Amino acid sequence: MKKYSKFAFLILVIFVIAVYFIPAPQPDFFKLYAQNDVSGQSLKEFKSRATKKVMVNDIAWNYYAGGNGNKTILFIHGMGGSYDLWWQQVVAFEKDYKVISYTLPESINSLEMVSIGILKILEAENVDNFYAVGTSMGGYIAQYLVSIIPNRIERAVFGNTFPPNNLIAKENETKSKIIPYLPEIIISKLGKEKLNNEIVPAAKNSPLLKAFLVSLPFSKQQFINRYYIIVDRFSIIPDKYEIKRIPKLIIESDNDPLVQPELRKKIKELYANAEVFTFHQEGHFPYINAASAYNKALRNFLEKENDYEIAEKTITNYFEGRKNANLSQLKNAFSADAILITSQDDKELIIPFFAYLSKVQTDGIQQVETKIMDGDITGNIACYKTSLFIPINLTQII
Repeated sequence: MKKYSKFAFLILVIFVIAVYFIPAPQPDFFKLYAQNDVSGQSLKEFKSRATKKVMVNDIAWNYYAGGNGNKTILFIHGMGGSYDLWWQQVVAFEKDYKVISYTLPESINSLEMVSIGILKILEAENVDNFYAVGTSMGGYIAQYLVSIIPNRIERAVFGNTFPPNNLIAKENETKSKIIPYLPEIIISKLGKEKLNNEIVPAAKNSPLLKAFLVSLPFSKQQFINRYYIIVDRFSIIPDKYEIKRIPKLIIESDNDPLVQPELRKKIKELYANAEVFTFHQEGHFPYINAASAYNKALRNFLEKENDYEIAEKTITNYFEGRKNANLSQLKNAFSADAILITSQDDKELIIPFFAYLSKVQTDGIQQVETKIMDGDITGNIACYKTSLFIPINLTQII
């Protein structure tokens, strides 16, 4: 009897081990999505396109790069996504922009590792400045990029995402300890239950969204490492001028089942000067199930003028005009009735603009060190603090 008991136990152990290592099944989108509509056809065409690869510390990063235009959009996918998550945006924007979308490698588990890979892709594509468009985990990554390389980011979109916080880690503390020990197939099953019970219903039961999400590549290690990314804390100072001058768009849904209302509130408080676009009853993935409205909101934002850049052009005319004694540039920077208020020998001096131009012409070219220290824009009023330093003669009127 003991012999049979040991044999049964051995069979049970083998069964448990087998279940533990069974990979999660990956259904085929085109078998699940029966409609032969524009969305399905465009995805099929997009998946047929060639992708590229760069190696970063012996890790392969696969990505898609295409499109036309002088400006580049970097699309940053969410926790369960890959490069093709953005197919409806890539197809819509590639006529006017260069577009890049990547798949985060399974082994990447920190924001720093993410940024290293992204920068390598941008280097391979000869991209300096770019628009960062991220959703969910990707929106969190976009915020991190803004914090570390603000001078390279021309615009930033934080879609259906959250700011740096302790809430996510706190709420998932127990789950994060249990999940590493669960079989991959069980984790996948739990994810599909959440998808069917919460995510898809929040998106008006979109058949496109349901078929696409269940067909995404999935592994337990990928899930765990991407969780580490979304709880990886970083600091950002939105009032710092280099960050403040970047136009930002927060995209949210009022019924997002994956981003708590508290976090939706906090991200708008953190980036107080950001535009906000709110989807109504479209869930966590509006760029898939409400792509047309999403693309319109995105395009409207990307094509707006940057008020900070306009103000900076005026200030540059001031800086360069003073350095080079270029009266034309100075006239472009000031109105004809402008005045310069300064002090000399503890007395206030009020100098009309024409007198200032005469002084600049007399003094000629100067070795002026210039810097924008800070700036704020409210409506059509810009208020800037700048620094002009002439090391050779501090008594000159500048």
